[in-house]
Amino acid sequence: MKLKQQLIGFVFILFIMLAIAFFVDRSEKQQQYEKKSEQANKMFPDITAETAGDKVAQIEIIANDETTVLRKSGTQWLVASMDDYPADQEEIKTLLEKVDQQKVLDLVSKNPEKQADFEVDASGVEAKFQDENQKLLAHFFVGKNTPDFFNTYIRQDGSQKVYIGKDLSQSNFDKGTRSWRNRKIFDFNKGDITHLLIELASEVVELKMGDDSKWQMIQPETSAVKQTTLDTILNNISSYETDDFVEADTENPFESKEKITVTLNDGSTRILMAAEEKDGKHQVKPLDHDQIFSVYKYKYNQLFKPSADLKDDAPPPSEDANSNESENTGGDGTGSDE
Repeated sequence: MKLKQQLIGFVFILFIMLAIAFFVDRSEKQQQYEKKSEQANKMFPDITAETAGDKVAQIEIIANDETTVLRKSGTQWLVASMDDYPADQEEIKTLLEKVDQQKVLDLVSKNPEKQADFEVDASGVEAKFQDENQKLLAHFFVGKNTPDFFNTYIRQDGSQKVYIGKDLSQSNFDKGTRSWRNRKIFDFNKGDITHLLIELASEVVELKMGDDSKWQMIQPETSAVKQTTLDTILNNISSYETDDFVEADTENPFESKEKITVTLNDGSTRILMAAEEKDGKHQVKPLDHDQIFSVYKYKYNQLFKPSADLKDDAPPPSEDANSNESENTGGDGTGSDE
């Protein structure tokens, strides 16, 4: 029995020692890799997160035999290949930062015959970055994801070397049917909203902020408002991003069924019109916008709330409660000495 206990103790100690050795070795290797990474050359030295906004003036992306051209106009990026439609500024900023982070570090292959396996050829995504004088700053191919799905394979044009692209994927370049167009249709300070009119098919709900900054429902009845439900509307409408674009269809034109109007403290309004639900989505369109968008039902429901959801049914303080409070404070707010 004693020998068995000693054997178990020995195995346990051995396990602890091996675990410590493993983590120490792993830590040393990690430190060596980090040092190597710091010393590695940038893959695209002409592109940095700090100066990319000044240097890069055009980005050309070729994926699935389609070419997307993004160009900078002043401080804004536009989708030149889509009639200069405003681009998603944050997505382009993210893309430039990710390209800036790439280093000549993890070499995977030098064999040109394996380029197709890594999709760092015409089967992948091709990207070109140019300055305002059309000078080529970077030209490379982005391949498939690595087995861990966190990284991808990348190869510079004219080189046979394939590297691992850190924290990068084809989706950073190829946006598919959503494209690079900006899907956000409203962007203003929610604190500037003073009036809200929700015109549903079943009823009209009107909310107004009073001089005391408290909101009140005035249609279809006068009532206090559930602040949490109201905040859901205000938070979403002030920075409303749609899910996809809808191409114009002359045979099935957009037909507004419901509408929400927001009035700001400067008197300006923002109006969003919505069509009936179809296949779990609603088509929506700002009043002053020709482009039609679509949102999933849950996102539609974040805005178009019925009065039942907004009405605060909590009863106001009763007269008895107020009377008791007055008695407890002696009637004059100073408390009783008796």
